[in-house]
Amino acid sequence: MGRGCLVMVLAAVAVGCLFFVAASVVELATGGDGKTSPAVYAGLLVFFGGMAAVSGFGAWKLYRSRPAASGAARPGAGGTGGGYGYGGPPEPPRTAEEREQRVLDLARAQRGRVTLPEVASACDMTVTDSKETLDTMVLQGIAELRVTETGVLVYVFPGFLSDEEKRGAQDF
Repeated sequence: MGRGCLVMVLAAVAVGCLFFVAASVVELATGGDGKTSPAVYAGLLVFFGGMAAVSGFGAWKLYRSRPAASGAARPGAGGTGGGYGYGGPPEPPRTAEEREQRVLDLARAQRGRVTLPEVASACDMTVTDSKETLDTMVLQGIAELRVTETGVLVYVFPGFLSDEEKRGAQDF
């Protein structure tokens, strides 16, 4: 709804500016009232013409563009940062590959350490799907399972190394 309102506001600004453009053209063509110089009318024409063009173009681009890709701005959905943008909440992943990719994206954003609730909430997966995906990744050797002092399971992805750790790698 906010997207449609923004398009309407931009379109209204463009139409309002076009009114002033038309008025400036008429005043320039008729010589004005004699008190205002033609340069002022020309300046108004340029200013309001530019405003009409910018707001009209913005309304057109916003109207023609799709909403933000589902959750692209979310760590578990292939981007960085937070929020839903215009697209609303992202769709849950449909395949095991999509679930793994979202988990890996989140793990990278979290420096290789995630918990089950973090994965479930950030990756838009059920707790059951999150646990199955994480446990499969542990069995594949992609992640390691650790426990905090309070008993919280932490899934560690040792493949996400800092630049310093990568520089310290040696031949084997």
